Amino acid sequence: MSGTRLRTRTAIAALALAAVTVPAATAHADARWTATDLTRVGDAALTGVTRVDGDTTWAYGVQVAREGKVERRTPLLLAHDDGGKSWREIPMQGFADRSNQVSAIDAVSQDDAWMVGAYEDPRGVFLTQHWDGTEWQVVDAPAPEGKRLAGGGLLDVSARASDDVWAVGWLIVVDSEVPDPDKPGGIIQETHAEAMVQHWDGEAWHIVPVPDATSLWTYSVTALADDDVWVSGYTSDDRPAMLHYDGTSWSRVPVPYDGVNGELVDLEARGPNDVWAAGRKLNDDEDTGHALLAHWNGRSWKQVPAPADAGRVNDLTLAPSGVAVTGEQRDGTPYVMRLRDGRWSQPSVPPGGTDGSRYLSGVAWTPRGVTAVGYDLGATGLPSPLLLTGGR
Repeated sequence: MSGTRLRTRTAIAALALAAVTVPAATAHADARWTATDLTRVGDAALTGVTRVDGDTTWAYGVQVAREGKVERRTPLLLAHDDGGKSWREIPMQGFADRSNQVSAIDAVSQDDAWMVGAYEDPRGVFLTQHWDGTEWQVVDAPAPEGKRLAGGGLLDVSARASDDVWAVGWLIVVDSEVPDPDKPGGIIQETHAEAMVQHWDGEAWHIVPVPDATSLWTYSVTALADDDVWVSGYTSDDRPAMLHYDGTSWSRVPVPYDGVNGELVDLEARGPNDVWAAGRKLNDDEDTGHALLAHWNGRSWKQVPAPADAGRVNDLTLAPSGVAVTGEQRDGTPYVMRLRDGRWSQPSVPPGGTDGSRYLSGVAWTPRGVTAVGYDLGATGLPSPLLLTGGR
């Protein structure tokens, strides 16, 4: 799977507000969906959405401003209360590295939430921010000691309690550097990739060693208890991978799938015997990918059949009697699918963008049904934020 190491959460090329109140959702021509008017937000991309508690939904991403040949990114966080008429802004601390982005947000409650982002080379730390119900504060996560990094990032976070938060991501470690004979002043780097897992214990972030880290790329995490943590991703030979932590040690847990290669990019859990994973499988070297779903029943992981024409899954959410996912068809067309009582339904997604370039990167289940977020790309090459609700 050459060239697939930058998955959905890190591959948004043009990526989330001044003090604005966003108008209520308006009906789209496709009666199954409502599209929230986000024109006042400006150029921005929504990269994820999550339920903070039983009453509130957050949608997050970045606002984008072009300054000459450089794009400056600033965090975007929108909140909606069930029964409310508008989405409101929650201001966030700006990025020290203006190329950073919000990778994921998860919350213990409305006054205890975490955001994770990428490695910021000038400061030598990984960006995380904590929400205390009043404001966001930067709380850096450490980089590994004794290693020089060419890049890295935290891709997902699972906040189980105020003193039990897990984050996972990746590292690009520099092994050696030599002068480039074909480019005066240039260098040639030899690097390798490593998995990274970090844990917040209520006082600080700590790097948690995982077995065979150089053979893994960790992508998603869900923590059910201090002795029940799942981490998903893929191996160095491009096969879906799953790790489990029992409070003492990590173990690799097989995930069956009918493909040659693939990855698992998202995890969600109702309980210790009901865990879901989603991502992509490839049938051969020319394949762009098919939807991959798996379920843990407390004893083993089993692949869940998905429609044959469904491309890779970008995000997964729990829904009544099943799950809902968003992703991309093999031709790049975005989709939303819902699995309910063992049967799939696929409400059509309204087309968007001046050239049809519409991307859906996140999905959550709310009282109004599925909320899917993403962005449209127009003629300027800058993103317009997208927020759709419906698809029941």
